Amino acid sequence: MRRKHEETPAEGEDSTNEEPQALLIDPSEEMRIALEEALNRADQAEKALLYARAEFQNISRRRDEQAAAERKYAVSELVKSLLPVIDNFERGLQSAEQTRNFEALMEGIHGTRKQLETALEKAGVTPIESVGKEFDPMIHEALGPAEESDYPPNTVAEELQRGYKMHDRVIRPALVKVTLAE
Repeated sequence: MRRKHEETPAEGEDSTNEEPQALLIDPSEEMRIALEEALNRADQAEKALLYARAEFQNISRRRDEQAAAERKYAVSELVKSLLPVIDNFERGLQSAEQTRNFEALMEGIHGTRKQLETALEKAGVTPIESVGKEFDPMIHEALGPAEESDYPPNTVAEELQRGYKMHDRVIRPALVKVTLAE
């Protein structure tokens, strides 16, 4: 048994006559108290872990929702820049129906095309220059050999459909005819 507190005699009292009284604590009671404290700490740690886990899940969910919204509206600036192009096509068609002026219609189509190209360039979309360039399977898709050409072998002699890059990535390869080796 362990003594927790021992009484000391007051001044002037005789300590030799009386046996000191000790307050004794049962070791099993001490272990029960220590166990209760440990269980309380474990319970608090578990609650903190559950709270942190829930907070992490909330943050992950909000991040995923935000990423989905950003993907959904990622092209909104490009779309905004294309809307005036559609407006110009509509105005051009109305004007062509009224005036039946072929030259004015062609001029309007060329202007609208230029407006569309400018909008795409602002979005990082650029055409792939092909004719006269060496054939590159990373940016060109060969549809066959070129008929007769003054270009050296393995050179793009004819472009059937323009290819485009967005920044540094090909979004559509150019469809081309290539000169063959003799």
